[in-house]
Amino acid sequence: MSAALAPHGVTNARILILSRHDYRTARRASVHFIAQKLAGRGHDVAFLSIGYSWLSRLRGDSRAGLDPRANRWETVDGLRAYLWRTRWHPVKMPVPDALTGWLFHRWAGMACPALDEAAATADLILIESGIAPALIRRVRAIAPHARIVYRATDLLATAGVPACIETTLQRQARDIDMVVVVARSMLPHFDSFDCPRIFIPHGVDLRNLRRPTVSPYDGPHNAVAVGSMLFDEGAIRTLAQAVPHFTFHMIGTPKHAFPSNVVLHDEMPFERTLPYIQHADVGIAAYLPAEASAYLADSSLKLMQYGAIGLPAVCPDFAVGEHGLRFGYRPGDADGMVQAFARAAQTRRRPAPTQDWGDVADRLVEVALG
Repeated sequence: MSAALAPHGVTNARILILSRHDYRTARRASVHFIAQKLAGRGHDVAFLSIGYSWLSRLRGDSRAGLDPRANRWETVDGLRAYLWRTRWHPVKMPVPDALTGWLFHRWAGMACPALDEAAATADLILIESGIAPALIRRVRAIAPHARIVYRATDLLATAGVPACIETTLQRQARDIDMVVVVARSMLPHFDSFDCPRIFIPHGVDLRNLRRPTVSPYDGPHNAVAVGSMLFDEGAIRTLAQAVPHFTFHMIGTPKHAFPSNVVLHDEMPFERTLPYIQHADVGIAAYLPAEASAYLADSSLKLMQYGAIGLPAVCPDFAVGEHGLRFGYRPGDADGMVQAFARAAQTRRRPAPTQDWGDVADRLVEVALG
């Protein structure tokens, strides 16, 4: 198979991705890597970021720096990126779910010619988990012949998405041609869907992960944690107090008061994050327990990246799965956390077999359009 072609002769597919993420931000999620690989294989990829307004700037949205470039297409890395800025958009508020649902309904109907035109010409529309299901009805009406694939990177309740979006997702199940999940344990959640349900796990950027970099650390004994999802600051505080000779580097995590051996870093591009992961002694994925959070054993991108370079990792027991380099603890068990950290710190690196994002992109196109 040519590296520039998708499998089974599927070439030059027109693909629309709807996501809360924007392709141009420093923060990288799985959808960024997939979009880049799809574009690199010759597909016409339109990446449209949703759920953004002046309210986002007040709430510290990572896309705020793109505000002057909103509501117009830009070409980046061979794909087209668009930030849909509306007059307002629904945000989390202590209001009845029915009202939140009404607000999402109003928002989903706001004018956006860029969205409508991209959907009308798409062969494949990828709906990312988050608030994007609110737009399923709209894009199906515009694109009756397109393949609509819902890609579940998280269960909505676990990710804190308003319950009305789950209701909408279930209601619009008839408009979805396929569900793709990133963890096997997610599959039963979609038993009521009358469409194929496929497990395609995350990949990693193997070439980038394993390229030589210079250590960013000033001394030995460093642990690293990346990202904000379900972040358990109590676990970090416990470990930092119990292991004072280690320095704990938190990248893009929520800001809290920590011991002096915790260093807080702002969110940074993956290229700058990579050396912190490569040269750490221990990786940390301090997740809080949440509804159905066991799927993180398969879906946690940071844990997969740690494993791909052989970095021993500390995480809650529900995220360990069948991974030999992960050392688990029961959430809230301080002694267990410290013991897990000690085991990780004493373990030799050994990279785990992991698929590349190119494999994920190829598989996604194969099952959706092949």
